[in-house]
Amino acid sequence: MQFGRIYGMGLIVLGIILCLLQFVRYAAGPKKEVNSAQGVTNGQHVTSSLPGIVGAGSLGVGIALFLTARRKDEPEPKYRVQ
Repeated sequence: MQFGRIYGMGLIVLGIILCLLQFVRYAAGPKKEVNSAQGVTNGQHVTSSLPGIVGAGSLGVGIALFLTARRKDEPEPKYRVQ
C-alpha cells in the first residue's frame, strides 16, 4: 500500500481547497443588510480564520507525508545509519 503518497496527496488537495476558501471568504468582505423599515445596518462582520489555519496545517502535513513516503520498488539505500 502507498499509504504516505495517497494520504499525502489527499491532504495537499484538502489544504489547497481550504486555503482558497479562506481567501474567498476574506476577499468577499461583509454584506450590508439594511432593514428598510428601520433603516438600521449591521456594523459588525466577523471572519473566522479556522479554514485557513486547518488548510495550512493539512497542506504541511500532506507535503511531509508525500515526501517521506517510500515506494516498495525503491532499492534500499547503500549507506544507512545503523
